[in-house]
Amino acid sequence: MAKLTVKTLIEREAALLAREMALQAREDTATTKAELGTLSQAQLREVNERLIVATVRAQTMTESAEAAVAQMSHMATHDFLTGLPNRSLLTDRLAQAVALTHRHGKRVALMYLDLDHFKQINDSLGHTVGDELLKITARRLQACVRQSDTVCRQGGDEFVVLLAEVEVIGDAALTATKLIEAMAEPYLIDGHRLYVTVSIGVSIFPDDGRDIEALVRNADTAMYHAKKRGRNNYLMFNQGMNGHGVARKLIEEALHHALEQDGLVLHYQPVVNLATGAITGAEALLRLRLSDQSIMHPKKFVSIAEDSGLIVPIGRWVLREACRQAVEWQRSGIGIEKIAVNVSSVEFQSDDFLASVKGVLADTGLKPRCLELELTESGLMQDTDRTTDVLMALRDLGIGIAIDDFGTGYSSLSYLRRFPIATLKVDQSFVGDIRDDMNEGILVNAIVAMGRSLKLRVVAEGIETGEQLSYLKALDCLEGQGYLFGRPVDAAEFGKLLVARVARVASRDLSH
Repeated sequence: MAKLTVKTLIEREAALLAREMALQAREDTATTKAELGTLSQAQLREVNERLIVATVRAQTMTESAEAAVAQMSHMATHDFLTGLPNRSLLTDRLAQAVALTHRHGKRVALMYLDLDHFKQINDSLGHTVGDELLKITARRLQACVRQSDTVCRQGGDEFVVLLAEVEVIGDAALTATKLIEAMAEPYLIDGHRLYVTVSIGVSIFPDDGRDIEALVRNADTAMYHAKKRGRNNYLMFNQGMNGHGVARKLIEEALHHALEQDGLVLHYQPVVNLATGAITGAEALLRLRLSDQSIMHPKKFVSIAEDSGLIVPIGRWVLREACRQAVEWQRSGIGIEKIAVNVSSVEFQSDDFLASVKGVLADTGLKPRCLELELTESGLMQDTDRTTDVLMALRDLGIGIAIDDFGTGYSSLSYLRRFPIATLKVDQSFVGDIRDDMNEGILVNAIVAMGRSLKLRVVAEGIETGEQLSYLKALDCLEGQGYLFGRPVDAAEFGKLLVARVARVASRDLSH
């Protein structure tokens, strides 16, 4: 038996109600006619008036019932917030569009759209602003397509645009560009001027799938790849993307398994005093151990962890393990001055981040002054009021705050004065520019000078050559890290580095 839709059930109930009301009206009329012969003239007028009132009331009830049914039918097939068709109605219209392609020999394009960083707006400005942004987005999307096309809200901040009867594939590309341009216009909501971009994936019937499920899945896959390419763009689906989708799923499964079965590993890279070569600290770097015992680096799995919601439990494991290891080294007499831990913007913006940091310090016994949290510029700028409160609280605890990959994020530097930042980490791409021509290091020169003027600690990342070291020392950059001083190694190997350092210091003291 065919599966009944909500709309069909509602329509059947409405028809049944109308029949019952009509039957009751006929019965009332028949009864009234049978009684007419025994009534006086005055009584006849009264009965006639009652009959008219009953008829009007029945008509009103019928109209109200029909209006309620129509409203319920609309609600069953449309999104409550935006008024756009929902997935149920999209499925029907996509099926109709596909059927028409067989008759007219044309194509159907399906676009899967996702707003970039929408969660940050919801978290920082509230759901009222977020809901209004979704409503405006719906209107903008509808204004960009033909009346014969369909804009649907898939859920959350995801939308689907169905382009019926596409002449050539290039038409879909032109529409995608038009949508991106429309979304780039600023949103003025509740006194806020917001800029939102969109990532779009496009699949074509029959080229990219011959059933509705495949078209939606492939458009979604193309959208994911558009996000990986930097967002604010569109990509047409191709079969090679499916292989990436499978790989992504395997990594997500590996992350789940790693959290459950101790598959996460920390490696440590030394931070050194450039003048003396002494190890002043270490940066904890996350690694993923796969089932074949091979090691995967963060660039390949962090974005997947963020998208899947796993980055928060992973980040908390990293913080706890790094602090525990630092305490273990300290108790062995080979402690380091500071352990640096990278914090994802998603983790930092979580409601209980501050409480979790306090809990880790209390549980492990690490002194707050020995911990430095590294955040990116973009991560700090998501909700500046809340960010300021959390950073101030961390500073009051004695925890250091470092800006990682400095110079690659926001162009506004006012936050350097507003936030309690202690350290700037010069991005390795700038350090890598230091070659024979000293002008290549001009950005490093500017960052070091700025850090010194603001009385901030400056650490250069990615030092690999003696030439780079000499240049940085000439700038009076005090600390750095990179392959020149040591690659990231596991805790046991790093412990040996610390022991060797203690031995060298003791030997030097004895010689004096």
